[in-house]
Amino acid sequence: MALFRFIFLLFLSSCIFAVLADVSVENCSDNSTIPTAQMSANIDSLVAELASSTSQNRFSIATYGKGTDKVYGLGQCRGDVNSTDCTNCIQDAAKNIRTNCQNQTDAWLWQNDNCILRFDDDQFFGKVDPSSFANLYNNDHPQHPSAFKKQLDALISKVSSEAVVPANEGLGRGKSFSVASNATIYALTQCTRDLSRRSCSDCLNIAIGNFSKFCNNEKTVGCRVLYGSCYVRYEIYPFYYPLDS
Repeated sequence: MALFRFIFLLFLSSCIFAVLADVSVENCSDNSTIPTAQMSANIDSLVAELASSTSQNRFSIATYGKGTDKVYGLGQCRGDVNSTDCTNCIQDAAKNIRTNCQNQTDAWLWQNDNCILRFDDDQFFGKVDPSSFANLYNNDHPQHPSAFKKQLDALISKVSSEAVVPANEGLGRGKSFSVASNATIYALTQCTRDLSRRSCSDCLNIAIGNFSKFCNNEKTVGCRVLYGSCYVRYEIYPFYYPLDS
């Protein structure tokens, strides 16, 4: 498996960090307020509640506290991940997000690509926030870039259409053999389940639009773009479940 280069995109409102060891990506917003002692305690309680509920239900939204110390949170496992991996992922995410974003009131973390945990002192349910994201890409290049991109675009369009179908709970996945590159392209899209069909589509379109800008999908055989509300990835090896043999 090729190593990934991490691109850190810094905004005035956010700062992205990527952890190579476990391929987790987090956003600890620099624009968030410094939590009071009560709010920090509320975040701890919220994260613990999300970890427990998401382990059981694979998706959870919750609030904790009241007044100016109220916080909002979301936990979700990727739709193709099994129950055991979901539980392990969300438990790790709960530990890491509080360790790495302990002085923020606005943060999200994708743990091992398999789950997301998010909290904020502003109500974010059902909203797409394009202000903070992360990109990771593969350094290998396709043999015939233009033909590869054409095949990829068709596949990404297909799996994105699947993701917005309510019954699929935000998940789209698929593969397509590329004659030009003599390789099978695998692609996956995932929206958080609080988004409407329209909002899911909007988030995915923003993420896919960043392929050409930041991942240069005419020159790389793998890329992923991660937001607090959606995730898009493609590779030339199996990465979603069930894995091809």
